[in-house]
Amino acid sequence: MMYRLRSVPVRGWLWIVVLLTTLLKLAVVFTYGSSYNLGSDDQSYLETARIWLETGMFTYNDPSKPTVFITPALPAFIALFMSGIGTGHVLEQTIRVVQVVMVSFSMILLFKIGKRLFNEKTALIAVVLTAVYPPMWNISFYILTEALFVLALMLLVHGALRAMDKPNAGNAVWFGLVWAFAVYVRPTIALWPGFFLLLLIYWRTIPWKRLAACLTVSAVVFVLCLMPWWVRNYEVSGGQFIPLTKSSGNPLLLGTFPYGPPPLAEQRTWHSSDDLWVNDAFDTQWAKERIRTGFAEQPLYYLQWYTIGKFVTFWGDVYYWNAANWVSLILPVGIHYTILGFGIRGIWLAREKRLTYLLTVMFVYMSMLHMIYLAHSRYSAPLMPFMALFAGYAILQAWNSRRRAGAGDSRKHQKPSLP
Repeated sequence: MMYRLRSVPVRGWLWIVVLLTTLLKLAVVFTYGSSYNLGSDDQSYLETARIWLETGMFTYNDPSKPTVFITPALPAFIALFMSGIGTGHVLEQTIRVVQVVMVSFSMILLFKIGKRLFNEKTALIAVVLTAVYPPMWNISFYILTEALFVLALMLLVHGALRAMDKPNAGNAVWFGLVWAFAVYVRPTIALWPGFFLLLLIYWRTIPWKRLAACLTVSAVVFVLCLMPWWVRNYEVSGGQFIPLTKSSGNPLLLGTFPYGPPPLAEQRTWHSSDDLWVNDAFDTQWAKERIRTGFAEQPLYYLQWYTIGKFVTFWGDVYYWNAANWVSLILPVGIHYTILGFGIRGIWLAREKRLTYLLTVMFVYMSMLHMIYLAHSRYSAPLMPFMALFAGYAILQAWNSRRRAGAGDSRKHQKPSLP
């Protein structure tokens, strides 16, 4: 029996893990799917999709006005199914099923990325860690941007590796497409390809002329994909250039409250208007005042919050809002810190593997960005599969070291053979 298990190739184990977790997630969807209705942002996205289909107007929270406060990827994704299924429970369950499949496909992409950066065994360990990580299950079940963003990140990193290995026009076009897709899902990733470019320039692995040509192709594709959004935002905003969204006020404000914003019920009392433009301006102004006052009156406290505090909150908090009765909170927290602990160790061990800097730069970039705005586990959760790659590398290195040490001890204790 053990021989048969050991004879299964790594790719065989990959498919076993992916198929098993997919089936288990589908079972949870069909059994407990309704319990993953948050009644907040998820319903707002569903309502946005409904109004968009019925009126042709892209709105958010205020159905009477076009919005520039969210990007259209998730509402478009919902509208795609809503146009054929309609609204209600069946639609929501269908979206959850599709998200389960998307996350499973993302795990296959994670394996390919891990194989390219490290090796097959490391990649498989990362897939297993991701498969049993409860927040990734929640990502599959919540109708929020996370599931799409996990897929977008995997496509983006995989596309970057393809473009670097084979710097041709086709891969440059593909990278531009997945870059635009990722930005339409969540705009915070917009600048990461710029850091990828800086790494390529520093490494000098691609001839400058070819790199410039591929960069131009990717940039043109990206601009062409984003241009309809820019034109639309210019028209509905009365002539403002809004390249991504105009929603920085609220996360900037929430980020000024050390170690967690006030309850949602209190936040809803802050605004006297239903106009999102007015509210965003109010949030931005109040955030600036809170930052000035905080650093003036409690400089060390706010300095600590905007550095160590936000960093620890971003990575240390666990994205596990809707705790299932049949899963103890110890499990997600334990797995989270296992991935994080081994992951940090793996980053150090892999410091001479330069391709891994694609991921470490992403970690630094996203951490710094959310240390300015709102540091929340919801925003770090899509990065955890990449952290699992480093954790897998550290685990494999520790296992190999232990085996080598064990082999050395066994040789020492062997009796010398008689001549």
